[in-house]
Amino acid sequence: MRRRTCAAVALLAGAFVLTACGGDSEPTAPTGQPDVTAPTVPSDSAGAEVPTVSDPLDAAALTSEPCTALTSAQLDELGLTEGETRPNDQFEGEACRWKSTEDSLDSVDLTALDNTDGLAGVYAAKDENAYFEPTDVAGYPAVYSGLVDARDSGACNLWVGVDDETVLHVLTNLGSADSADASCGFAADVAEATISTLGG
Repeated sequence: MRRRTCAAVALLAGAFVLTACGGDSEPTAPTGQPDVTAPTVPSDSAGAEVPTVSDPLDAAALTSEPCTALTSAQLDELGLTEGETRPNDQFEGEACRWKSTEDSLDSVDLTALDNTDGLAGVYAAKDENAYFEPTDVAGYPAVYSGLVDARDSGACNLWVGVDDETVLHVLTNLGSADSADASCGFAADVAEATISTLGG
């Protein structure tokens, strides 16, 4: 597929609930969750409300080497181990997973999605999601949004536009988090560090 909308990606990621406790930190699909497909509403319907990126960043390298998003110094500051690159079948790309140095069940994933409609796709799918909260990270437009709201259990989806076609997706899986402030706050910290790495 040459072009996929970020709306479909947003729904797909939101369909997976990460286990916040127990011995397995892999994402698992909710029982009975239907197959997720792109909504019939085109991303153009998001209209003028979609924020544009005034200072685009080049995140092309992160699509194949997402673990370069964070430097060693940033990993130390965030309390994360060296990252592991793994295929992200949901996004047809590569993701990086970093684990907490204090609790191996805590982790955060980052995927750079290019050749998409950027945040326009996320906005187009907002009515399909359990939460949709526009924000900004280091001056870049962003949205907290997911089909399932498990933020209080440590799972938060954050989408950050680094240009009008590229989005960073940060997904936390924090068994130690007990609030949306904790899970989404950490996602924002990782995104902000990534933006700094990219020169933003």
